[in-house]
Parts: sequence; C-alpha cells; structure tokens
Amino acid sequence: MKKIVAILLLLAVIFSSAFVFYNYLLKDRRERKVSIIRDVYGIPHIYGESDKDVMYGFGYAQAEDHLLDMILNYLTATGRLSEFYGENYIRGDFLVHLLRIPEEASKYREQLSSEVVELIEEFCKGVNAYIEKHQNKLPPELQSYRVSVKDVVAWCYYIQLSRSIGDVVKELNVTVSYSPAVFCEISNEWAIAYWKTSLNANILLGDPHLPWYGMHRWYEAHLVGDKLNVYGATFYGVPFIIIGFNNKIAWTFTRNNVDLGDVFVEKLNPNNPKKYLLGKEWRSFEEKLIKIKVMTQSGYKYFMQKAYYSIHGPVIYVDFHNYRAYTISLEGYGVITMIEQFYRMNTAQDLKEFINALRLRGVVLWNILYADVYGNIYYIYNARIHMKSEKYDPEKPRPGWELDAQWSELYPFEKLPAILNPKSGFIQNNNVAPWNTTLDHGLNPEDYPRYLVGNRGSNDRGVRAFEVLKKAYNFTLSDALSLATDTYIMKAEKYVPLILNASKGKELSPDVKKALKILSEWDYRADVDSEAMTIFYCWWMRYRGKGDPWKAFEETVSFMKIAYEKIEVKWGEVHIAERGGFTVPLAGGVKELPALWMASGPIKGNRIVCNSGSSFTMLVVLKKDNITAYTLLPYGESEDPSSPHYRDQLILKGKSRLKKVFFYLEEVEKNSETKM
Repeated sequence: MKKIVAILLLLAVIFSSAFVFYNYLLKDRRERKVSIIRDVYGIPHIYGESDKDVMYGFGYAQAEDHLLDMILNYLTATGRLSEFYGENYIRGDFLVHLLRIPEEASKYREQLSSEVVELIEEFCKGVNAYIEKHQNKLPPELQSYRVSVKDVVAWCYYIQLSRSIGDVVKELNVTVSYSPAVFCEISNEWAIAYWKTSLNANILLGDPHLPWYGMHRWYEAHLVGDKLNVYGATFYGVPFIIIGFNNKIAWTFTRNNVDLGDVFVEKLNPNNPKKYLLGKEWRSFEEKLIKIKVMTQSGYKYFMQKAYYSIHGPVIYVDFHNYRAYTISLEGYGVITMIEQFYRMNTAQDLKEFINALRLRGVVLWNILYADVYGNIYYIYNARIHMKSEKYDPEKPRPGWELDAQWSELYPFEKLPAILNPKSGFIQNNNVAPWNTTLDHGLNPEDYPRYLVGNRGSNDRGVRAFEVLKKAYNFTLSDALSLATDTYIMKAEKYVPLILNASKGKELSPDVKKALKILSEWDYRADVDSEAMTIFYCWWMRYRGKGDPWKAFEETVSFMKIAYEKIEVKWGEVHIAERGGFTVPLAGGVKELPALWMASGPIKGNRIVCNSGSSFTMLVVLKKDNITAYTLLPYGESEDPSSPHYRDQLILKGKSRLKKVFFYLEEVEKNSETKM
C-alpha cells in the first residue's frame, strides 16, 4: 500500500501611456489584422477582425508575459521534461504517459470541432511568432521548442485530470502538503438578483482560492473578435477564458465534492498474471511500451518501460505475492473537450446557449454559477461522472472482478442539482452542498447519491455569505465590493465569548488583562490593523477546538511576548505577502480561520507569508449595454521581474481593493499604456 500511495502522491504533485497598440499585419498564408492594447495594469485587450486573429494575438501576448512558464506547462503535460532537463524528470514523464495524456491529446481532431482546432492553431502560431522574435529570452535548451495544438490540448486535459488524481489520493486517506486539487476546495461565488439591488442589475462574484504559484496561476485578458467579446482569466497557456464575462453573461466556478476517481483491485490469474478476472472471465491486460527521450551529458538516450491496463485503467502497483494488481479509474479520462466547452461558454449570449455549452460535458466538475443582463441567475452542481453502486466503501479499493462494482453510464445532466431564479433572489456556493446555496432551492438531499454530492453541509464562508445575502435589500455596488473582500471571522462569534467566560474568576497578569480587553472590543474582522485577530489566531493554533481554552490562551500571551515582545501586534504585521523584495500587509482570513477574503501560506519567522488564497477576484454588474466589473490578481499580470506589472496589483491587494475593469473600447483607449 505504501508503494501505491507514493505513486499517487507523485501523480498529484506533478499534476502543483502614450497609447500603443501593436498592429501585427503578419503574412503566414493570410493577412492577420489584430491589435493588442495594454492598459495601465498591463492587461492585454486583443482586438481582431476575426476570432482567429484574436487567438493569434492572445498567443503572442501570453508568450510576452510568461513564455517560460507556459512552455514548462506544455512539457509537463506532454511528458517531455526529461527531453530538455534530464533524468530527474523520467518518473514524472512516465506517469504522464501512463495516463496517456499525450496519446489522448493527439486525437484532438476526433473530439474537437474544426472551428476550435483552427483557433488553437492560431494561438500556437502567435506563441511561436513571439519565440521566433525573442529566442534569447529562453534558456538555450528551449530555444528550438515550438508549441503545437497537441501541446495545448494536452495541457488542458492535464489540468482536468489533476482533479481526478487528487480524489484518488484522498480515497486512500493520504495526507498531502500539496496536490493540484487541494487548494481548489476553498473558493467563493455568489449572485444576487437585480430586484434586490439599488442598481437594478444582477451582480455576480467569483473568487477562486488557489495557489499564487505553479500550474494554477491566472492570466487576465480581454478578447474581442467576431464572436468573442469576453473578459476574464485563464491559466497560463490555455487559449480561452475560464472564469469571466462578456457583454451579456458572467460565470464562475467553485469546487464541488464530486467523487472523481476510484482505485480498483484486480484479481490476477495464478497461472498467468497477465490476466485478470472480470465476473467469471479472465481477461488479458493491455500492454503498452512507453518510450521517453532523455537528455544526458553524452547526448540523448531512451528510457523504456512497459505499462499495463485493465478495463478500469492503468496498473499502478502489482502485489505478486497475493496475485493482486491495483488500477485507477479517473473521471474525465479520455475526454479532451474541456477546451471546446470553454470557447462555447465564452461566446454564449444567453442562458440557453450557456446551458448548451455545459451539455458538452467537457468539464467534469465545479459548482457553476451564472448571471446575465436579462435578469437570470442560475446554478448547477456540474458533474460528468459515472453512476455506480454505493454498496462498496468509497474509501477502499473496489473489487474489480465484481460486476456490481463497475462504473455504469454517465449520471444524466438533467438530474444534476440546479437552481434557476430562486424567490430568495440570491445564490451562493462557497463549497457547500447544493441545498445550502439559497433559501428556496427545491432540492431534496435524498435524491442525490453521495458519490455525486459528498459534502452534505455548509462552512463558515457559506454561512457568512448566506446571512448577508439573505438580508440584502437595495444592495449597492459598495455593499457588493465590501462582501467580496469581507474579512469577518465566523469562528470568533463562538470562541471569543468562550475565552472571555473562561477568564472569569482567574488571577490575571497585566498582559493577559490587556489581551482580554483587546479581544472584548473586537468586531471579529481580520483587518490589517486588527490586534485582536493576531491574538485570536495565535490562540486558535494552540486550541483548535480541543483541550483547555484558558490554558491555550495563557500560552498564547506568553508566546506573543517572546515572539513579538508585545501583545499589541497588528494582523498586517504577521499576515503578509511578498513579491520581488516588496512586502505588503494583508487583511483576511487564513485556512485555519477562514473569511470570505482569504490569504494563506507558510509560517516564516513568526509571520504568515501568503502564497495562496483569493487568486482572481471578479465582481460583475450586469446591466444591459453597461457592464461594470472589478477584478484583482494577487501579484500582477507579468512574470518578468523587470516589468512594472510584476507586482503592481500586490499594492491593491494590501489595500483589499479591486481594480476597475476597462471593458469598452473608449475606456481601454483612455487607460492605455505605452509599451515597447
């Protein structure tokens, strides 16, 4: 079992002003007409005569801001890191090939429409055009690299499978410090109906809480072509917007609790271990020779190893002593249409078109929240999963030989939990069960199996948003922005009175008295100038709902005197973010004490150095012919340390302030920035 865990852990880890525009009239079989306008935050607004032109410009713009990062993403997803960086990457590359990610991606013409394939081709040409002009910005070993459609599709497929791998890891009750899916558990989304606002417009908030590093970094952009007029964010190297809005609709995602993977144990034939039992029939494992090109000091060599597959998926471990093999089944395996679905969502103009995009079922999970200019708010607990018997323990391998343990057909789209225009006038899903999203949801928990909806309850962030939105009336833009960056700590409501009550009748030192006074006057908000939040955090890290609360409080006061030499320590002194030698204080909750506005990270020298949390915050007011939006990245748009946009948004982050989006051409031109 330890070997199985090690393999799955590795799978999880590898899955971590003077106005300028460029007018590229580039001849490559045809003339392209595309303009890239960068605003004062470095956000590219890409205008083209066609969507193909826009894709070319988008590829060029992404390469300009994070070329090396996107190439590394592509090499990871295609299992080619060993080819450029040597033997240390063989194991990771092997696992990518074991999952057949490059193999499935190469079949893109079978699953994707010709329209989308052509758009991806143009995106690749844009990236490659930038490489041709700026090869010296790449290390020598990568200067010959050119991106292909297969690379882009493989990367999108890799992103999708990473969630399923994360679920398989959790099935074995493995504690991991980081896997690609872990941080996706915490995100915010809410929508409020026009009739509850002072603006007479629907408002939607999206706030995924992800790492600010690695494969989940967001890139903000505005794409305008013949069908496209979409603004939002995507992951490095993905050619379409993942979370965003256009001139009619807005949408966002949070993680739902769908069971995306299973481990199967196969019974081997003692007389021929290359056969496994299914029902009463012995079947042969499929064999595949994996061949990986590896760079060495003396030139290239090839690493070769056989892989085996049952009907359930790849073999990850064989126990020859007991004649057992372990395989993994992943939801979304072999499905590469997520990239197609993103384009259809980007170009949808109303609820019907948006739902039709969802019916492609290229996206395997997420709580998807939608709002539009027509007054609709809509939620669906999205899942592309197979139906299966609940007879078997979901935390243990399923017996591969038992016919009733097999996956069956897909869970029907029409039966997924969904809510349209509830009478309450709001929907929120901050990683809660679908029946905890609003008041009059009309959903019966008993109608949904636990492999579909594993989380049956709510959480602090869900309760907080629910309470505010339930009471909201005449909701203003200021109210919406405040809720987007709300720092209220729900746990303080319960535990601060517990501390104060525990102090009664105790002999108190001056420092303890001081700490109690600070807590007693607290408004329960984790603002940068809050001294109470620092005390409460230090106490919670010692108490965590267990043991003696008063003993933990006395220990907290002693610790603070030693660590900080005082009791009056502002939250912004210990809760910070850094980028390029620049440090800012941050408001908000942490993983252990969540608020709606979140930032977490490792503790270094008695300070929390945040590197995850609210990763792309987006607030959209959906008024006909007047879309207004506010967004924020944690650091900035560029990965180039010499760029003014490497850390410019970090300053706003420190102020808990979102930036105004420039959506209309007049705004973009007025707020454009000189570049190159």
